[in-house]
Amino acid sequence: EYGAYTNVEWTVFDVYVTNSPVFSEGTQYVCSAASVTGNSFAQTSPTNVVLALTNDATLTWLWQTFYQLTVLTNGSGSVSGSNGWYASGSTSMLTAANSPHWHFDGWSGETNGCGIAGNVITARMTQARSLSANFEIDRHTLAIASDHGSPAPPTGINTNDYGTTLTNSVGLLD
Repeated sequence: EYGAYTNVEWTVFDVYVTNSPVFSEGTQYVCSAASVTGNSFAQTSPTNVVLALTNDATLTWLWQTFYQLTVLTNGSGSVSGSNGWYASGSTSMLTAANSPHWHFDGWSGETNGCGIAGNVITARMTQARSLSANFEIDRHTLAIASDHGSPAPPTGINTNDYGTTLTNSVGLLD
């Protein structure tokens, strides 16, 4: 509890934080240390302080904010970097790499405030972020033409995704 407590000199206090970390919608607050002014103390963990009260003193808990980063892919490819909790103000650099026969097609999600240069995004962790690397399958065009045969074979342009078979039957007569 917050507040001021008046006690007899040399009263020993074993003070601790019981609710660290605290989570709230992609944000976590972690008690990282304590500060005591006016009295000596021992910090046995980031969330535990022991002191014998010899002077008026003030105990202040120090908290850090962390934001969750979620990294996703759409299509066939990968992203260097990982999901996790990042300290407020830190940055995470992610690089998208396409699978064979696919190409990188941009970043989506909470990209506001991020630096984007091609397939690299630098996410400044000022909020929880979900970022997606988007990949599209390569497409190739086959133009079909013929100047021989009767009846004339079909002509045209057919575009298919990589790996699909394009079937075009043509009957030629002499």
